[in-house]
Amino acid sequence: MGSYKSNGMACIPGSAQALRKGLVYLLAVALMGADTVSGYAKESQPPDPSVVAGQVKKFGVGKSVKVKLVGGEKLSGHIREISGDSFTITLSKGGGERAIPYAQVVEVKDPSPIFWILVGAALVIVIIVAARH
Repeated sequence: MGSYKSNGMACIPGSAQALRKGLVYLLAVALMGADTVSGYAKESQPPDPSVVAGQVKKFGVGKSVKVKLVGGEKLSGHIREISGDSFTITLSKGGGERAIPYAQVVEVKDPSPIFWILVGAALVIVIIVAARH
């Protein structure tokens, strides 16, 4: 049998322990860098302005939206006005208004609360599990 090294938690053969540490580090780097790598891998190419105009019209005046612009800037607010080549939003932060040409939009989406619902549910599960141990 091989020799065993103690890491304070369990006795694992030396090569298995090194493999385990390597996998943990690899997983940590992969999880931390996933957004960064995907951000560098794809350029922010704006879709056809007529597609963006259709999305904005579908949302309609008064709808809450998140907008990502060609330069990477992100805005959130409510659609105040829709015109032929742009739309205007009332910004969530500061309350100002901003006209946004469709040609400058990379993405426009509904800021659905489903993400926060899932985060809240996961947090509740973690708290319950931690309280039982």
